[in-house]
Amino acid sequence: MRPVIIKAYGGFSPATDETLEAVQAVLRDWFIEEDAAELKGDLLSIGYEGDAFPDEDMVEALKPFFCEKTWGKLDYIDLEAWTLRRYTFTGGQLSDHTATLDKALDPCALH
Repeated sequence: MRPVIIKAYGGFSPATDETLEAVQAVLRDWFIEEDAAELKGDLLSIGYEGDAFPDEDMVEALKPFFCEKTWGKLDYIDLEAWTLRRYTFTGGQLSDHTATLDKALDPCALH
């Protein structure tokens, strides 16, 4: 069994079946099980642990669904590089910040 190198967790709302399909298409392209993303009401949840995760492709797939009511985040944790990259979705805007895992819990690390 190979060690987990990457962890990715997040949520995106409001989401629809179209949003889920766009995300699952990225997962399929990377040979990742489609159940790494699931739709619960209008909340799209992402949860994955493994060798690699297409964080930038995932964000690009979500961009067409941004609107003024959009909120959520995607955390991409690289255990080999010891970093956390957080993508934040707020009202149609995207921001991302990276911090070392040693400082990820500091109040200003991801702002």
